[in-house]
Amino acid sequence: MKKLRLLAVLTSGTALSLGLALGPVTTAAHAATSMVKHGGVLHVVMPWVTIPDNFNPLNPGTNSATAGGTGSAIYEPLAYDNTYTGAFTPVLATGWRWGNGNKTLTVTTRHGVNWNDGKPFSAADVAFTFNYLKKNPTVDSFGDWKTPLVSVKATSPDTVVFRYQSPDTVVLPFVLSQLIVPKHIFSKVANPVTFTNLKPVGTGPFLLKSYNSTAVTYAKNMNYWMTGRPYINGITIQAVKSNDTAELLLLNGDAAYTYDAITDPNTTYVKAHPAWNKYWWPSISQNILYMNTQVAPFNDVNLRKAVAMSLNDSVIADRAYFGSVSPASGAQEAGVTAGQTSEWVPSSLSSLEWTYNPSGALSLLESHGYKLVNGSLVGPSGTTLPTYKILVGSGWTDFISIAQTMSQELLAIGIHTTIDQEPWSTYYGDAQGGTFDFLVCWSNGNNATPYYEYYYMLSSAEAVQAGTKNVNTNYERYTSPAIDSILSNFSATTTLSQQKADMVSIEKTVLTDVVAVPLTGRPNWFDYSTRFFTGWPSTSNPYNAGEAPDAFNGGAEQLYLNVHLK
Repeated sequence: MKKLRLLAVLTSGTALSLGLALGPVTTAAHAATSMVKHGGVLHVVMPWVTIPDNFNPLNPGTNSATAGGTGSAIYEPLAYDNTYTGAFTPVLATGWRWGNGNKTLTVTTRHGVNWNDGKPFSAADVAFTFNYLKKNPTVDSFGDWKTPLVSVKATSPDTVVFRYQSPDTVVLPFVLSQLIVPKHIFSKVANPVTFTNLKPVGTGPFLLKSYNSTAVTYAKNMNYWMTGRPYINGITIQAVKSNDTAELLLLNGDAAYTYDAITDPNTTYVKAHPAWNKYWWPSISQNILYMNTQVAPFNDVNLRKAVAMSLNDSVIADRAYFGSVSPASGAQEAGVTAGQTSEWVPSSLSSLEWTYNPSGALSLLESHGYKLVNGSLVGPSGTTLPTYKILVGSGWTDFISIAQTMSQELLAIGIHTTIDQEPWSTYYGDAQGGTFDFLVCWSNGNNATPYYEYYYMLSSAEAVQAGTKNVNTNYERYTSPAIDSILSNFSATTTLSQQKADMVSIEKTVLTDVVAVPLTGRPNWFDYSTRFFTGWPSTSNPYNAGEAPDAFNGGAEQLYLNVHLK
C-alpha cells in the first residue's frame, strides 16, 4: 500500500514559523528547561524478537527491516504531522508556502543545523534526498515522484523549491514527512536498497552507541540543534519475544515505554501500579464494517442503513476494547475520526446520523418490501436471505469480538451470520477481491483532514488494480464521478472554506448512502510508566499522537525530546 499517512493542507500563502509550531517546546510543562531534571536512559521494549543490523532510513522495508530508532533518534523529517491534533511541528523545515497557482511549494530549511559528523546541513541535502528518491524509485516509499512533481531544487542554502506540473496541494505530506539524508554520505551509495548504513550520520537528537540483535542503544547528541534538548542522556530499545514479555517488563518498572494493545489495560496493567502505570490510546482512525455495495443485497441502501441501525457501537467498543476505545458514533458515522469531527463535520448534518434502533431498522426494511419470517429476513423477491460471513483476521481478538457482537445484534433484523477468520494473506486478498459479505477492517489514509480517508475509501482510483478485478483500498467498491470531482477540487486548492464545503458534500453522501459503517475508534497503542520519567504526551498535552518507538514520521522523536527524569 502506498502513502497512507498524510498531512493537512495549509491555506494559501501560509508559512509556519518555529515560534508558532513547536508546541512541545512552549507548553507549560516544559517552558523553562532549567526546571527540568536532565539525565537518565529511557528503556523502551518491543516484541520484535530481534533487531536488524540496518540503520538506513531509506530502507524500503522501513520499520520491519530497520533498527528501531533509525527514523526517530538519528534521522529527521522536514516536519512532524500530528494525526491526533492536525498540527505540524517544524523540524528541519521552519516554514513552507504554496505559490504559482499552487504549482510551486517553497520550503525554508533550518539554519545552523549540523550532521552528527560535523558537516553543515542545508537545503542542498533536502534537494539531494528527493532527487535521490527519483533516481532510486524503490526507496521512494511515500510515492513523491508518483505525484505531479517535476523538479526539486535548492535555490539558496536555506530554500528548496518543489515544482509541480499541476496543482496538487495534498502532496504536502509526501514532502514534509520524508526523512532527510546527508548528500555527502548517500551520494556515494550506488544501491540504497542493499546499503545497511552501519555508521549512521543524521541530524537527530541521538547518536548510535551500541548494537546487538536484541538491543540497540543511543547516546545524546551533545551538538543537537535544539538548545537544551534532549533532556535524557540516552535510549535503549530492547527486543523481546512477545507482547506478554514486554508488558511484564513495563509492569515491573524495568521498561518505561512500549506500543501494545494491552488486553483490558485498566485491570491487567494500570491496576497493578496505578500511580505510575499509564496508557494513552488516541484514536487516529476507525474500525469499519464494509459491505460490497456492488453485490445484492448490499447494493440496497435500505439494507445497509438497517444494518447500521441494528449495531450498538457502544457495546461493540466495550467488548472489544474493555472501555478503553470510544465507539464511532455521532458525527464519526460520516467516516471522520473523532479528533476531526468538530472542525470538519457541521451540526447541520446531525439529522442524517443513525442511532442504535433495531425496531426502527426492521420498520425501515419492512417499508421497502422485506419481511421478518420465523426470525429470518426475507427479501422483496420473497427469498430468505442466506447466512452471511463476517470476514476478520485470524487471531485478531478485537476484530473477533466485534464480529461476535455483530452476529448477535444482526439477529434482531433477521440476518444470520458466521465468523470467517482468515490469515493475513487471504484476509487482505479477499478484502481487495471483494469476496466477502461483511468485512471488519480499518480505515486508510488517517490524517488531519477527512480528505485522505475519503480518498482511500471512495476514490475510483482506489477501486481499480490494473489488470485485476481487485481494488486497492476502496473495499466497499462505492464510486461516484461527483465524489471524484470533489476530491480533485480539494487537492487543487488551499482555501480552507472551499475545502470544508467539499468535505461536507462527501460527508452528506457517506451518511445518506451508508457507504460504510464506522464501528469504533482505532488508536495508537501508547503504554508508558511514570515511575522514573515524566513529560509524556497525553490528552492535555498531545505533542505527538502516541506513535510507536520506531515510527518514521517524527512522532517518536518528539517523545524522546520531551520526556525527562522526575
